Amino acid sequence: MDSPAHMFICINELYEQLLKHLAQGDGYAESGDQNSIAKLARVCKMTSEPALDLLWTKLTRPSQIIDLLPEDAYELLKARSYNLKRPLVELDFAVFDKYAPRVQFVDLDTSFTGRTGGCELFSTLKTFRDPIFPRLLRFDWHPTAKFNTMGAFHLISRTFNVPKEQFCLTMWGSVTASSAMTQISPDFATGDGLVETIDSFHEPLSSWLPDVQSLAIHTGNYLPIPDILEGLRCLSDLQHFDSQLELGTDILSHLAGLPHLKTLHIGKEKERTIANLAEVLEERHRPSFPSLQGVKFDGTYREHSVFLRLITSGSLESVRMKLTDLHPLDASIFSLLTTPPTRLSSLRHFTFHTPDIAVPDCPRHTLFAMTMFEPLLACANLETFDINFDALKVEFGDADLERMADAWPKLVSLKVFSRYTQQTEWADPEVHLYTLWTLVEKCRHLWKIEMAVDARVDGPFVPPHDVLSGLHTLERMCLFLSPCGSPTYVADFLNLAFPNLVEFHAGEPPENYEQTWKEVRDALPNVDRLGRALRLALSMQTSSSPEYDPTS
Repeated sequence: MDSPAHMFICINELYEQLLKHLAQGDGYAESGDQNSIAKLARVCKMTSEPALDLLWTKLTRPSQIIDLLPEDAYELLKARSYNLKRPLVELDFAVFDKYAPRVQFVDLDTSFTGRTGGCELFSTLKTFRDPIFPRLLRFDWHPTAKFNTMGAFHLISRTFNVPKEQFCLTMWGSVTASSAMTQISPDFATGDGLVETIDSFHEPLSSWLPDVQSLAIHTGNYLPIPDILEGLRCLSDLQHFDSQLELGTDILSHLAGLPHLKTLHIGKEKERTIANLAEVLEERHRPSFPSLQGVKFDGTYREHSVFLRLITSGSLESVRMKLTDLHPLDASIFSLLTTPPTRLSSLRHFTFHTPDIAVPDCPRHTLFAMTMFEPLLACANLETFDINFDALKVEFGDADLERMADAWPKLVSLKVFSRYTQQTEWADPEVHLYTLWTLVEKCRHLWKIEMAVDARVDGPFVPPHDVLSGLHTLERMCLFLSPCGSPTYVADFLNLAFPNLVEFHAGEPPENYEQTWKEVRDALPNVDRLGRALRLALSMQTSSSPEYDPTS
């Protein structure tokens, strides 16, 4: 008779859920329980294939692929780069073919030293297997000569449309043939055709960019891309675009006309670009950005006012506005987010940042009132409200918080930040600690709170109604720049209102309140338990056995 475990695994849907649970957070084995997944890969053929797929879905170390070749074919050098000891032959790919086709996401982040060795052999691998990863969906690439990652260019195949869905290009320095030869360590093996690879990389974008649905280009001034418009025109179904380049009117007008573009993240444009864009789109007499669901934009107040009017989509879900100048603010600019009326139900995430204190001639004592966000109170499905006034003064009191709680029952994350100082003293917060109880009563999905409160309470909290169960969903809280009264009363309130609080900070407390907040934190049992668990996990991780080899 089959065991219950065997019957469970025989049901594909249940087994897939088990693997997802073991993979944890992002769905990749790298961040989950690799050992348990590896054991399932060894049980039987029925369990091994899905488990191996999960183990090999995400690749962050090219060395894992090189290690699939016969040991006598390559050598590892001191600088953790690879060199071929003999020419490769077709028989060398027997093991390679078992695992490489499972790779769907490659993330070559050069911030992790020693993880990029192996890229230098990709050009050779491509002569035998093109594309190297035929099922590749996502590729995050940081091309750099210093870490010798240029060879990863050979993972891209316009002919076979690889990667198929998403390509992210990030550069922190220029890459030329001459600079590469001077930046690469003498201990590095550069592989075959490094100069040719760099030259191919600098060919027009339209000559090598695959037909992806999501494109991110973060290259600063290190890689001028004169033909980016032609590259974008070659994409048949672009849905997500993210770039900090100065795009210009032609590119923005092209993006505005794309029928399926869902998210757009753009940085600061040159003066007059947005105004010129408005003139171009007005002459078209047709909807612009018709399917946009998320927008992130850095610009002046006037540019925001013009740009938001250009978006005709009625399904806007996420908006991130970052002002690069200061201008008198009122509700008019935010009312643009609620037109057409369908956005009243579609808008879920709102972020608004004013210039930081580094902006010259910043009028720091200008008073901003929360009433300017009045139009957003009509968006009943709002889940994220994140505003950052940095060193500017914002008028935010108990009545404002109560109105938010009434308007946004589905709120998940709430942040109101202002580090306003006057004559080197902190301005007293106008929201009182016990007013947070209104969030307990009305925002039953809230997970995170970040704001300043006046916690100088001198008596116990008495709920205004029959005591509800606390807000069990709230796990994270940061009460920055907040004065504190009786640690006992404050902790009793937090434990009653937010019994599942596991992460708590009193960031940059005013002078003389550091010890008081420490006593509050010590009285929050779940926060202490989490800290102990994290320390225990860290100690176990540092003393654990060597990393599991999924090919063994």
